Amino acid sequence: MNKKGMTLVEVIISVGLIAIVMLFLFSLLIDIEYENKHASYLKENQVNRATIIKTVQEDLLNNKLNDVSISTNANTSSINFIFENFVSTMVVNKDSITYGNETWPIETNGNDEAYYDFENIKISKSSADNCSYELNIDSNGDGICNYNCDTNNNGILDESEKGTLNNSFRSCSNYKSIRVIVPAITGSDENDIDDLEFYYIGLV
Repeated sequence: MNKKGMTLVEVIISVGLIAIVMLFLFSLLIDIEYENKHASYLKENQVNRATIIKTVQEDLLNNKLNDVSISTNANTSSINFIFENFVSTMVVNKDSITYGNETWPIETNGNDEAYYDFENIKISKSSADNCSYELNIDSNGDGICNYNCDTNNNGILDESEKGTLNNSFRSCSNYKSIRVIVPAITGSDENDIDDLEFYYIGLV
């Protein structure tokens, strides 16, 4: 008479396989939960970033900007947008930005670091003071350069050639530009896509 049943070895193998499957499922659930939280705070940061840029750019588009200055202490940096009729200040902390009457935090889920690098804000400016000179001016038509002579043909007026400058052939722009970048550190890297960038171009 044959009696079919499970041996102790088969039971142990079955329990082991079930434990492996349960461990895999548990790990998968943890990963899914992390990704959901990760995506949630990243999305929140991108929304905040877009809102900050939109708010500042509206002021830059609707007002004449004369200059931008910055002051930094141990815990914060203040960016002063000096408009023609008023001054508006952006306060950059490590974990938030305040502009006008609103404050936007930079979100983190506790595992990935995210903060504003308030000590390394970059401001670049160009103005109409940067004038260029037309090169190789033949003033009397004899085929020989008389003013702004690029004798070594490198496309610029070197120090040794600047004695020939003539303001009659100077070209200057009537526009100036100002660019402000607030670096944002997300995770272990500085990602340019997370930085806050403001740009102004207007008449002098």
